[in-house]
Amino acid sequence: MEPRRADVHDGAGGTSVAAALQRLIVRISATGTWYVLVLALAVGSFTALMRIGAAFPAVAAGNAPFDLQNGLAAGDVYRQLSGWTPAARQLYFVFSAVDWIFPLAAGLFLAATVTFCLRTSAPRAYAWLTGRTLLPLLLAPTAFDWLENVFAVAAVATYPQGPAWLPAALVVAKRAKLAGLAVVQPLMFGLVLYTAGRWLISRRRTATPTPPPGPPAPPTGT
Repeated sequence: MEPRRADVHDGAGGTSVAAALQRLIVRISATGTWYVLVLALAVGSFTALMRIGAAFPAVAAGNAPFDLQNGLAAGDVYRQLSGWTPAARQLYFVFSAVDWIFPLAAGLFLAATVTFCLRTSAPRAYAWLTGRTLLPLLLAPTAFDWLENVFAVAAVATYPQGPAWLPAALVVAKRAKLAGLAVVQPLMFGLVLYTAGRWLISRRRTATPTPPPGPPAPPTGT
């Protein structure tokens, strides 16, 4: 049975940023209200990003926001910016503001889901990870997403006088974000399936009635 939040050990001592993040992840994973709120924030901000992204090409020479182009190359950044209208620049700043919220909410949701599954189905792995304050590594894609935002906003704000290295930095941050997601998302789905499988097997064993003992064997003669 999943322990109550007050009984959950997060393994994070001290006042470091990593320890504080780990305590937050564990608390969300153990508190239904927090978990639902984080999920709702992730869904709401994602929906807003998609709506802005759908309206963006009309004012940006047919191009999507940089953040929605997984195949973006460094050479594309300033080339696409040359076709942006002033309305596109303003709309992108709105997009970027929302894109600070979504990576954090989505990252906390993924990290909390992984944490819940580990604590429920792999307590030794959970203890090992929390004891070394490693759960915040699940938020690496969030950190790279924010870094991508910094470089993207800087490129938009300084164009056409921006430094030549900004597009490459933007693309490197994007690639790092995608690489992190390629690890964290399959890990979460795999652990969810593993945890659900263990739960179903446990329920099936509990629901299977134990057959009554048979009659005693007759005594054998000597």
